[in-house]
Amino acid sequence: MTARFERVRRAAAAMGPVLLYALLGAGFVLSGYQVWRTTRSEAPGRAITLDFLWPTYTPQKVRYGEYLAQRYMEEHPEVYVNLILTPDPYRKLQVMIAGGTTPDVVWMGVGWQQFADAFLPLDERVATEPEVHAENYFPRLWESVHWRGKLLALPSSGQVGVIYYNKDLFDEAGLEYPADDWTWDDMQRMARALTRDFDGDGAIDQYGLQLGQVYLVPFLLYDGQIADPEWRSARVDSPVSRALLDRYQALIYEDKVMPTPTTSQELGMLPMFEAGRVAMHAASGYAIESFRKVQFDWDVVRFPAFEFEGQRYQATGLWEEEFSILWDTDAPDAAWDFARWCAGHETVRWAALNGHIVPGRVEVALSDEYLHSGRRPANMRSFTDSLAFAVPIYPHPWLKRIGIEFEPVLERYHVGTEGRRITAAEALAELQPILQKILDEYNAEHNETR
Repeated sequence: MTARFERVRRAAAAMGPVLLYALLGAGFVLSGYQVWRTTRSEAPGRAITLDFLWPTYTPQKVRYGEYLAQRYMEEHPEVYVNLILTPDPYRKLQVMIAGGTTPDVVWMGVGWQQFADAFLPLDERVATEPEVHAENYFPRLWESVHWRGKLLALPSSGQVGVIYYNKDLFDEAGLEYPADDWTWDDMQRMARALTRDFDGDGAIDQYGLQLGQVYLVPFLLYDGQIADPEWRSARVDSPVSRALLDRYQALIYEDKVMPTPTTSQELGMLPMFEAGRVAMHAASGYAIESFRKVQFDWDVVRFPAFEFEGQRYQATGLWEEEFSILWDTDAPDAAWDFARWCAGHETVRWAALNGHIVPGRVEVALSDEYLHSGRRPANMRSFTDSLAFAVPIYPHPWLKRIGIEFEPVLERYHVGTEGRRITAAEALAELQPILQKILDEYNAEHNETR
């Protein structure tokens, strides 16, 4: 084992439980659909075995992983893909690294950067492989799989936050549907018109809006990433962010057009939209499969622009999905071929057309068969257009610590403690030095300064 990888192993062993914060923002609830499954199966007649780590977030996700393993083995009879299914690939990878039993290829989503030292840089291989050049992918997504100049993963999907809306409820209220050039003022006006107390008992029966499914992080990003491009200087606190978070808080507690966090938790965010109790609902592409089962008509629109002091700001969260190769794989060429295949045109096309992902490859995402499949949502372009202004969620190796230290502050802003909520200005003023301290400590440990 190399000295480099031994450092990675010791760091992994010291990690605490994986942070769910960013994953919950995307709606990826770790359902525990299956327990750990790590036994290496026999592979008679196969010259190469690749251990492949894959999540079991939903039954659909499991079907996707099983397809990748089975299809690749059909096309490559010399390779056996040992699919390792786990409800928590982050925690599982930590355990496997600490125990010296790392897989060859892993699926990762938001938070892959915490394993940056464990992943094999892919720049030299990509340089000679036109199938995975930068121009094949949306620029923001391609940037998101780099850490400080090194390509450490191959992207397959760019999940972005959009607004799902119930067209039937809009029709009943006599409202025009939201358009992709709408603003927060438009969203607030529509939400007010769509919020109803049908029986006059003072309790809201139908909410106009629900943004909590993507949590708060995307709304910190309208003025850009929370740090400079090299993650040396924090830039959480800005007038734009203060104004936008003031508006967000007012939607819940003043306008009362959004359910409180407690109400959303009790009733369930997706179930509220599926039951027609919420007219507009923020989520990423993972919700498409569930919403295709509802009886009412619906569509999607990208996040609204926020107007502040004569300028328009637009953002949404980017929850990327990607494939990485571990440093200590004993079959680097085979691992590369498999990862390249998983992120390649035909595989991404299959996954996109079957509703598993929002494709990160430009030629698939902009194809007529993807954009105009005849299935809801009709405005599929909202997802691909949003990739132009999407901002990755906490793309830093210490994202777990960032999330852990941010969470109590955001909780006091979002929910409150002891009967009081802090303002947006108070929250951002607290978050700024918290992040700067984390960045300074990380850079000092890695011999880098601002």
